[in-house]
Amino acid sequence: MKIRPVSLIALAMCGFVAAAATGQSHETAPKGQNADVSDDVHWPQYNRTYQGERFSELAEINTGNIGDLAELCRIRVSGPGPFSTSLIEDGGTLFLTSTHATIALDATNCDIKWKSIYAPQATEVFNTHRGVAVAEGLVVRGTTDGYLVAYDRETGQQRWTAKVGDSSKSEFVSSAPLAWNGMVFAGVAGSDWGIQGHMDGFDLATGRKLWSFNVIPSPGEKGNETWPGESWKHGGGGTWTSYTLDPETGELFVPVANPAMSWNGSARRGDNLFSNSVVVLDAKTGKLRWHYQTRKHDTHDYGVTSAPILSTLANGKEIVAVTPKDGYLYAIDRKSHKLLYRVPATTILNHEVEPTPEGIHTCPGIYGGSEWNGPAFEPREQLLMTGQTDWCVTIRQTVPMPVYERGKLYMGGKHEMDEKSGGWVAAFAAGTGKPRWKRRFEAPIVSGITPTAGGLTFMGDMGGTFYALRSKNGEILKAIDTGGAVAGGVITYRLSGKQYVAITSGNISRSSWPQGAGIPSVAIYGLPRSDKSTDSVNGGDVNAGKALYASVCAGCHGVNADGGGGGPALLGVGMRYTHSGLVDFIKNPPATMPKLYPQPLQDADVEDLAAYVERLR
Repeated sequence: MKIRPVSLIALAMCGFVAAAATGQSHETAPKGQNADVSDDVHWPQYNRTYQGERFSELAEINTGNIGDLAELCRIRVSGPGPFSTSLIEDGGTLFLTSTHATIALDATNCDIKWKSIYAPQATEVFNTHRGVAVAEGLVVRGTTDGYLVAYDRETGQQRWTAKVGDSSKSEFVSSAPLAWNGMVFAGVAGSDWGIQGHMDGFDLATGRKLWSFNVIPSPGEKGNETWPGESWKHGGGGTWTSYTLDPETGELFVPVANPAMSWNGSARRGDNLFSNSVVVLDAKTGKLRWHYQTRKHDTHDYGVTSAPILSTLANGKEIVAVTPKDGYLYAIDRKSHKLLYRVPATTILNHEVEPTPEGIHTCPGIYGGSEWNGPAFEPREQLLMTGQTDWCVTIRQTVPMPVYERGKLYMGGKHEMDEKSGGWVAAFAAGTGKPRWKRRFEAPIVSGITPTAGGLTFMGDMGGTFYALRSKNGEILKAIDTGGAVAGGVITYRLSGKQYVAITSGNISRSSWPQGAGIPSVAIYGLPRSDKSTDSVNGGDVNAGKALYASVCAGCHGVNADGGGGGPALLGVGMRYTHSGLVDFIKNPPATMPKLYPQPLQDADVEDLAAYVERLR
């Protein structure tokens, strides 16, 4: 094939065209960063960093070009069921979970790298899952029967399992573990079954348990005096999303959920520590450093369920920001451990009214405000942002008061959700808690909230819409119907100079979320590559490629590349693959496709065919 010389002037023009295509401006470029820098930027944690602020410095996708954002690829990853996993992107691979599967995908084109299926070893309690931790060549997740499982990062081969909870007592691990300094941390879920919650640390290489901390304290432990009699034995206090850590101080921040019974507190009069708290442990030893309880003696199921975030404000003050299920945003001073402010982020009604047999109507309800994804911090505007559920409920206590039965729900009442539900995204001045803007949506917001240096905030709702908002004022700049409830991670990353946004779609959990629908899938979005940019860097004759396509490809993929011949459609494939990626794919096809190289196609033919195929729209 002929190699076309490219002059320095042409390269400079190519860079100009690429920058113009992004709509980048000095206003949206992150400070101290050239918009054309191609260094990869990853999303290696549940909330991107140990501190959990969820802010991304990426700005290729910004307020000027968000209208061009398009779906690059989509892949179904599981059958019906809850799909609220976070997404982690590390080294060009997306890692995620379904109920039993742990999955690795190519982060640019949705191709499956590996998929490992866990076979439960004990009774399964509940089918929720929040994702993985990736560190030191391992991918670690929790299971429905109370274990941690570690897989080889490259192959998906199982390396070890470690027992965290006793599923016969309804303990299971739904949280995304957190890995740090050769350790991995996870706690047990199951507050509503009357467990005694605990948080554990394990050796990352072997799965050996290093320490355990009872978040519902046993006799002789600090806080047990807040549980009369033996109520602590079934006090709840599950942890079921993920965690936050300060690598400098070694502090591990653990969100602790509601006490049990959830709606009848007569048998547990007292503060009920450490339910409804942010518990701060020494990550190396598991010893308690300090705690903050957002709600004493909770009878509304308003626990702290999402990971808090650690932020340093413009004035230098270090805070912990947390959004429990009670619908408020809390800011806590990290030095004094005192509350700085508490502000409502959704509808608040009858917060302090005890449930009765006759029933009380309370908001935001047992499925919100904030569920399993917490707040985010936008440092340029100094904003704390939160997605919220607005779905009120009527709670009626059971009479007579129930007795604990192993393996059964220990709620102390029944609930009836309002017919109408909705959600909010709200932004507050991080220093004062003063509201800056608030936008209501027709469906609850439980997805991750992701602000970026491009002036955009990404999120999704349970109605199935993926949104890009203007971070300054909440204006909707882009809305995409994904076909399924968006209940998990919304992340962004950069690979080989291109920014991507990846989401989960298709949470199916009709018992809890009537909006939950769709097929559990991962979708990746990005900006289309311009044809001019493609022409300037890629070899190949498009017209020759068109003729080759008609003779060797159309029979399977259709004359119009729409799958009319029984093979998959190729329309838009150039948005999923780079030119070199298409060349490699044609030369090394999967077993389901015929091998055409080196005969009948030679190198020049492959270049021509790739040049044509990548332009199919």
